[in-house]
Amino acid sequence: MKNRIPFFSLIALMLPAMALADIVYQGKRVQDWPAEAMPTFDNSRGAPQSRTLMKTTAVTTKSHYAAPKGKIYSLTLLVDFSDQAAPVTVSEVEDWLNKEGFNRDGCNGSVRDYYLDVSNGQLDLTNEVYGWYRAKHPKSWYEGLQGYSGSDSLMKEVFEYFDPQVDFSRYDNDKDGTTEAINIVYAGPGQTWGQGLWPHSGWSSERRDGVKLTHHQMTDMPGKFSIYVFVHESGHMIFGWPDLYWYGDYCTMGNRANDLNPVAINDFYRADQGWIPFVDITSEDVDNVTSLEVTKPGEFCYRYKNPARPNQEGLVWSYVRNTGRNKVLAGSGLLMQHYDFSIEGNSSADKLGLRIVHASAAGKSSDAVTDQWPSPGSTANTFFKSGTYSEFSDDAYPAIRWYNGSKTGLKITDIGTPGETLTFCIGENCSEPSSSSSTEASSSSVAEITVQKIALETTLPISDNYAPVTLDLNGNEVASIFGIKRTEIEDKVEFYGVEPDGTLNSQTTGEGTGHWFDKDGKIATWDPNGTSIVFSNVDLTTMTTKIGHMPNKVKGGESFTVRQALVYGSKQVTFEIKVTIEGGTTIIRNIEKARYGKPGNRIFNVLGQPVGARNANGTLPDLPKGVYVEVTK
Repeated sequence: MKNRIPFFSLIALMLPAMALADIVYQGKRVQDWPAEAMPTFDNSRGAPQSRTLMKTTAVTTKSHYAAPKGKIYSLTLLVDFSDQAAPVTVSEVEDWLNKEGFNRDGCNGSVRDYYLDVSNGQLDLTNEVYGWYRAKHPKSWYEGLQGYSGSDSLMKEVFEYFDPQVDFSRYDNDKDGTTEAINIVYAGPGQTWGQGLWPHSGWSSERRDGVKLTHHQMTDMPGKFSIYVFVHESGHMIFGWPDLYWYGDYCTMGNRANDLNPVAINDFYRADQGWIPFVDITSEDVDNVTSLEVTKPGEFCYRYKNPARPNQEGLVWSYVRNTGRNKVLAGSGLLMQHYDFSIEGNSSADKLGLRIVHASAAGKSSDAVTDQWPSPGSTANTFFKSGTYSEFSDDAYPAIRWYNGSKTGLKITDIGTPGETLTFCIGENCSEPSSSSSTEASSSSVAEITVQKIALETTLPISDNYAPVTLDLNGNEVASIFGIKRTEIEDKVEFYGVEPDGTLNSQTTGEGTGHWFDKDGKIATWDPNGTSIVFSNVDLTTMTTKIGHMPNKVKGGESFTVRQALVYGSKQVTFEIKVTIEGGTTIIRNIEKARYGKPGNRIFNVLGQPVGARNANGTLPDLPKGVYVEVTK
């Protein structure tokens, strides 16, 4: 049996800094979801191409947790009580959850903004809000019941009340028969930890509109807005992430570091989702190769798997800087973590499923509690960096070994000073990084490369959810130009974005093999408040690209030209894609009120799929209740 500190003794130690929001399964508190209750989603996805160093970056990967992508629809049901009236309006709750740049009471964006930020724009969590419903009993009645029976009672009551108004199947985003995100927000603050309506992610056996309503979460609404609790509980409910006890402020699934600007999801979980790429370092690399790395904050998650247990245990590290979502952290530098998926929960000070490797500590289980779980939650000396802790190895950190006691063999030296970028050496005696950029590389070789252009055009409907169209990239023609088989394109060619002046840019800014572009066709990074407007995400396996636009950034009739290229040997194929935005759109939220309109207007569901058009009399096709987009003919 594993040696563990008693769980409730542990909780007592954590009271000052932990939110103590729970996972509740079948009426009982659990440290993480049991296997039969883990949230699921279609986890298959593409990852950015390998960088041209000695590392191996997986082309495809499978997440350990549920890994939704794109637009995810979430349902929020509001309930108040005779002794605790609704403190805010439905419209205000909609802004809190969805509005870009929401700043009420000091919040750094809405809940939707948070997940767009930490996912690099790959997860758009949009909440649809109904309420307020007045509960059958006073709030004190639910709070006073034993354990979480009060919340179970309120949950069933709320689901029953809203059933005639809500199509619950709409929130089964991957159509597997189970909803992903249903939230109950109740008026007033949570009162007693582990009892009543205390905020938690829960489980139900409810079934409505043909789907199971298994996972849900409850969040309190005291009247003053903050986003931490809702963000944290969504992490449990949607992805299945556990509470990270003994971990500190370094992830929102750990301590409650800041209510208004929650710290980011840790880079290991982000890479596990595919939001940033893993860079895999192998034992062969460690033994035979040295490489000087240059990385930006949150750009990559480096991973070194235990060769004896590659699917369970490993070390991961990334550059974390205390700006933006991580502003609350006490320092910056390389943050190293040790994971082991065979360890259940994260409540023991000795062996954890995920633990921080503190640069200032040897990492032994006998270390002081403040080293295991820093108070108030983070320290500058946790981070590896120049001048203090500029190296990691088995010799320097003898206790940081695989949990079976064997040495890791990993050695990281010459860790630089945190700034816009951070350098470090995998191995030792690394040479200085090359000063040539991708632009310089392309310009120096432009005279040697034969460029052939393939001109393409597509029309793009206006969408509020990044809904793309798919465009064929003429894979057979490309293969013929390069003199290779079509099936060899993915493995043999190099992929670039093309700037308006014709220079090649090797950095991808879109999802997977893709780019965001501004109005002039210049490559941009995803930013709802910035210049990014149109994206083109290429799939080299199918030789297609998905093209879409930033919500609220385009108008009907506008056109944009974007360019991307493939290079093989001395030949370059440039795709010049003209994107024309279709006529204006209208959001249909109430089908009855929108029954009549202009004949011929096309109707799309919220996933961008066509569902019909207005007939000659201007009436809508027969549609189930829901939200639709009408595109003017």
